[in-house]
Amino acid sequence: MKKIFASCFLALSTFAAQAEYQQVNLTVFGMDCAPCAHAIHVSMKGIQGVDAVDVDLNTGLVSIKLAPGNNAAMRQFNEAVEKNGFTHKDANVIVRGQLSGSAQAPFLEVTGTKDRYALTPLTGGVDISGLLGKAVVVEGVLPQSGKGKVSDTLRYKSVTEAK
Repeated sequence: MKKIFASCFLALSTFAAQAEYQQVNLTVFGMDCAPCAHAIHVSMKGIQGVDAVDVDLNTGLVSIKLAPGNNAAMRQFNEAVEKNGFTHKDANVIVRGQLSGSAQAPFLEVTGTKDRYALTPLTGGVDISGLLGKAVVVEGVLPQSGKGKVSDTLRYKSVTEAK
């Protein structure tokens, strides 16, 4: 009986850890010196689940790779930029989550966070209705949002079934 319970618990905990941000690329404006870039780097590394951060001072691009099973939320990345006095623009993301909603109004729910996005195609309508109710990996763009806010829409480039 204990083995069955342990097996079920392990299976459920593995499933719960299957939704997360895998990559976040943010463009940061106002970052014009090495100490500014360092401040962003340190702030991003301070977010639990961040595996690696690369800050390009010339382009303002901050590339964040996350560890599997992380619970980092998009709000944390935006706050890390804002608390240092900078502005974030659109974010390119690769995120794993659960596809819900309907064929006309699909949503991506990122388990372990409160992040939930209405999905709209970035270009041409791709039918993702066959993926409803499944774990998926979405690559797309989160549009810039106001200070202290996160976009509620994710414009997707691709949606594939998670493996």
